[in-house]
Amino acid sequence: MRRLKCFLCLIYLWFPGATLRQLNKNYAMSIYDLGELLTYNKVLVNHLEAYADKLQQRVDLIDSYVEIMKEKIARAQRMDYDPPSSFSFMRHMQFDWLNILWYLEQQPGEAQATGISLLHSDLPTTKDLEETLNGLCRIQTIYNLNGSDMAKGLLMGVQHNYSTTPFEGYTIAKYLAKWGDYAKAKDWISVALDLYEADEDYWDLYEQQGLSAENLYELYVEVLNNLSKDKERPLSMMIETLKRHPKNHNLKRALTRLEISHRIGEEPQEQESEDQDDFLDCCSRECRRGSRLYCLYNTTATAFLRLAPLKMELLSLDPYVVLYHDMLADREMSLLKSMAQKDLVRAVTYNVTEKKHSEDPNRTTKAGWLDPSHNLIRRMGILTEDMTNLDLERSEDFQVLNYGIGGHYAVHPDFFEGSNPELPDRIATLLFYLSDVPLGGATVFPLLDLSVFPKKGAVLMWYNLDHKGQGMEKTIHSACPVVVGSRWVMTKWINQQPQLFRRPCLRE
Repeated sequence: MRRLKCFLCLIYLWFPGATLRQLNKNYAMSIYDLGELLTYNKVLVNHLEAYADKLQQRVDLIDSYVEIMKEKIARAQRMDYDPPSSFSFMRHMQFDWLNILWYLEQQPGEAQATGISLLHSDLPTTKDLEETLNGLCRIQTIYNLNGSDMAKGLLMGVQHNYSTTPFEGYTIAKYLAKWGDYAKAKDWISVALDLYEADEDYWDLYEQQGLSAENLYELYVEVLNNLSKDKERPLSMMIETLKRHPKNHNLKRALTRLEISHRIGEEPQEQESEDQDDFLDCCSRECRRGSRLYCLYNTTATAFLRLAPLKMELLSLDPYVVLYHDMLADREMSLLKSMAQKDLVRAVTYNVTEKKHSEDPNRTTKAGWLDPSHNLIRRMGILTEDMTNLDLERSEDFQVLNYGIGGHYAVHPDFFEGSNPELPDRIATLLFYLSDVPLGGATVFPLLDLSVFPKKGAVLMWYNLDHKGQGMEKTIHSACPVVVGSRWVMTKWINQQPQLFRRPCLRE
């Protein structure tokens, strides 16, 4: 414990936060990027281990000095004060102790602190942490999960190898309380308190990291005070807590605020009930519009399909939505992901008001465009034409996306209808699923009561425009938050303009 405290103090002294610039790498936007953070963490742990070794060497050397000094004291007590003995004792007192003083003044771990400071700019920022918290809260809301179950690693009825620490529970509860979601905050702060009380051996460590019983109880009382009309409960809890921590001035001030609130009769803040849209239910289960649709082998889109028909599941006729099965081989999907990994950047959307592309909090993913000259990408183009019988001339390139922590894309259309003057409208969209997702990650069409869960190698295709070239509102869709796993998809948006002879407009 003493080593850890010394190390934390050394790091703080070596690089105060105000003097180092952190790069915004948007780690929360892509599960893939967490692998890079894992590599950094291993390097940091190596530095910490090296520092611990140096401290141990230092302790061992000082222990040996102590033994030597004790021996010299014993010899000095027995000496006859002859010149050689006197000289030895004088030299020891003048020279050895100066060397020991010099050694004690040396600052250990400078090399390790330098190594850590060099990585500091690559570590997550406050924005990354807030976006991660956003993702967790989004998962809890959309899938109607209990905070206590999430803290134990129980997600949608499936137990995972994870458990929350008091610090993590407190951080989530504080974030929820900040935004007024006291009902969910109560779950998390209750978990944090239970875990804290059970971990008495680690209280010193928690306090070193900035978490104390006072922090936990003060937040708990704040949450209860905003939830319950019965003010006596938070008051009695605060009084009991003060008996255990009588010198804590923060708790005394909190108690005073509670007493004033109790006297003037302030009502707790009402928790707004969130409207559960239709698509929220379809995020948790597979929704299908009707039972009259069917599966078939597509042999008519192109002449080639007579020899190699495609397995197709018809999901909707108006608008036209189909799911192709077993379209990509594992090797192709691995190569597509590896081609995009080096170029993944945060995905942006076109802001109509500002008339430019910008970050969108409703789109938490990273994307990378693929080189159209690559042999595999050319094959993907041929496959797309076979599935759609549409001309890919002047269409946007293939784009690979990897979703982040609680990664999602809120309800949106893929057609523009003039909202984006930089691009022609998109007649159709193809969504290639490059990975399975154990929990979450469905593509939902809320107005169709339709959801499609990622299935590795499948391709979802739908038309965005009707035969008049107008956008169909029923095609608005959403990517539900990923609960467990990594959602890899590849999109292809097909340009409307070259389809004059492939999909001509119908007469009125």
